[in-house]
Amino acid sequence: MSGRLPRLRARFGRSGEADAGDASTDPGRRAFLVRAVAGITGLIGAALAVPLAGFASAPGWQSSSPVRLLGRAIPPTLHGEGWVSVGALEDFAVGVPTRVVPVRQTTDAWVSGDAPVAAYVYRRSESEVTAFDIHCTHLGCPLDYIGAARRFLCPCHGGVFDREGEVMAGPPPRPMARFAARVEGGEVFLGGLEDAE
Repeated sequence: MSGRLPRLRARFGRSGEADAGDASTDPGRRAFLVRAVAGITGLIGAALAVPLAGFASAPGWQSSSPVRLLGRAIPPTLHGEGWVSVGALEDFAVGVPTRVVPVRQTTDAWVSGDAPVAAYVYRRSESEVTAFDIHCTHLGCPLDYIGAARRFLCPCHGGVFDREGEVMAGPPPRPMARFAARVEGGEVFLGGLEDAE
């Protein structure tokens, strides 16, 4: 024990700090640490750069449909193709919008397939129907039809539409989007969005 104390004092001095010959100042160890930190930093930079590059180039991978700003946004799954039956005409009461969710062929950017697409079918008369997209034209929140008020209400930002899809109040910039709809053989068919640009 008495022999160890002088050696420790010689190595650390009276202040307790290591002298200049410490391993932390060894050029080989310092170079290794510098290279290790630089390598880790490079890996972190690459891990951040790859998703950012993918995000920046993603518009080139999407379908040929035009880019829309928030005020003109249409959810991509609404770009259905062809006509799909949503039920018999007698299943829809005159003057009462009814929510339907048919499964139809849809296109979402570069992915196509069958998917449920919700809509409101509004039977205006004995033989005439209109179909509305369920999304608010402000920021795309799903609308609820309130029968007692005879209005479509947006729970997110207070948008209000009448049964004809016209804006009554709130921030929506335009009326509700409409699907093509027709009655054939006593059955109601839903087509694509009429005002999809």
